[in-house]
Amino acid sequence: MKEIELLDYVLDYDDNFWIVNNITGGVAKGYIVYRVSDEGKLNHITGKRYIKDNDNKGIFEVPKEYKRLFNPREFYINNKFNLEGVWLDYVSVLNEIGIDDKDIGIFGSYLIGFDVTKDVDFSIYGKDNLYKYYDNIEYIKKKLNVSSISEEHAEYQYNKHKVKFSEKCDLKEIVSRNWSGIELDNGVLSTPRFIDLENMSIPNKCGVDREVEVKVTEGLSTAMLPRVAIVKYNDEEYKVLSTLWKFQSFAHVDDVCRIYGNVDEERKVIILDDNKYYINYLIKSSKIVDDSVRNDAVFLLKEV
Repeated sequence: MKEIELLDYVLDYDDNFWIVNNITGGVAKGYIVYRVSDEGKLNHITGKRYIKDNDNKGIFEVPKEYKRLFNPREFYINNKFNLEGVWLDYVSVLNEIGIDDKDIGIFGSYLIGFDVTKDVDFSIYGKDNLYKYYDNIEYIKKKLNVSSISEEHAEYQYNKHKVKFSEKCDLKEIVSRNWSGIELDNGVLSTPRFIDLENMSIPNKCGVDREVEVKVTEGLSTAMLPRVAIVKYNDEEYKVLSTLWKFQSFAHVDDVCRIYGNVDEERKVIILDDNKYYINYLIKSSKIVDDSVRNDAVFLLKEV
């Protein structure tokens, strides 16, 4: 049986669709995104109707036995030329800046058999491709005639999701830092999910939940799943690892943050894998990458 990856979907034996939200200690975890309901929308694979399960009660182990597994990269390879309009243009630009088709995936409703092509969700694999995307984001936006996330959309996202997070969390600031998302004229925001296939799993929590103050030294990888920031805490280097979707790009170089998470002083890891954890910015930086110490540099391929 194929090994489950991040952003795979599973159809269980009750015909519900699960998404793999994270891999912790090598175990795939996630939640049901679509549940069978006669009042929902039709799925072309199962022939049943579904409603989106917005009231999931947390993250659970994904069923090991299932009817079908859906992989974003396999689906993209088979459906690239079924894309239309801006989405076909989008993947053409990705190819143009050096991101190969084998490193692109499609997840979300379209992957699992719903007739939804207005808002297509893409995944991009490999840390080198994250840097290619970052170096060329202005070229991508200009070529497609799209913008970054607007203040209005950031406000909408914040109001929609703030009830799920701690009041201490600077969620609006986090949402507004989504540098990799592209917003279309009709208000649709598409944010690629970057995945490092060599580092998909985070460790099990073995630390203590508490609040610490840290300074960010590397933050670009917080655009990836799992999200990874390198920080200084007590004059030592720690990794901050998060599985939270809304914590997209939460760290910039030289941010000073108060973080509440699971702090493991032995392994030098801080894990944010629950909505009770939060980030509070004490000093906010606009510097996403420190190019003077960048080790994974990819040359700028296009000029705006």
